[in-house]
Amino acid sequence: MADSIIERLRAGGKKLTKARRAILEALERSSVPITAGELHARLRKVRVPIDLVTVYRNLGMLQKLGLVTAVGLHDGQMRYEVRHGREHHHHIQCRGCGKIVDLMLCPIKKLTAVVEAKTKFAVESHTLEFFGWCPQCR
Repeated sequence: MADSIIERLRAGGKKLTKARRAILEALERSSVPITAGELHARLRKVRVPIDLVTVYRNLGMLQKLGLVTAVGLHDGQMRYEVRHGREHHHHIQCRGCGKIVDLMLCPIKKLTAVVEAKTKFAVESHTLEFFGWCPQCR
């Protein structure tokens, strides 16, 4: 576990509990954002004694501390991914099979500056998700 994660937890008045460590490690191992239910199932599979409510509660707290990002895709479920060690990026999801692919780029960085100039808002975040058909589902 990176020292910066532990420092951010401490700065937020939180400790790195066994449950939080397990959640963060499971999210770090996932190559795509996963739902709280999928995360809970993965933790139970490796015999981490944690209930779904605790998973949701910890995801919310980790999100507030900026350690986890929530991603809303077309299936209507929030998915989560760890922010530490990953640059800002977006996703594309297949409408057929649901496959998710990270797009390790952000094509709207310049647009953000235009939005700030026009609106006088200070943009702190944005989302951009793509949906389509993967080669297997076309």
